[in-house]
Amino acid sequence: MRFMRPEEDRAAAERAQRERLERDARPERRWEYHVLRVGLKARADRELNELGLKGWQLAQVLEVDGHLAYYFERELPPVEATATTPDETSSAISASE
Repeated sequence: MRFMRPEEDRAAAERAQRERLERDARPERRWEYHVLRVGLKARADRELNELGLKGWQLAQVLEVDGHLAYYFERELPPVEATATTPDETSSAISASE
């Protein structure tokens, strides 16, 4: 049986939370999503080919409420390191006032 060490457990939980917030603030990879809805008997090959040419990748197809829903995803380009975050912009504005 494990003995509880609340201080160590609390510190580990806080550390994990900080790491999650940091990772969420600056993700290594970012994605965008698109949904194409088409009737069950309609042809979608033209739209599907256009999306493929634009870099969209088909992730899933579901039948929903009498139509097909095509779910696409594509990776966004990385955010440049020189781009300012909203926090940096607001602190720069308040410093200049």
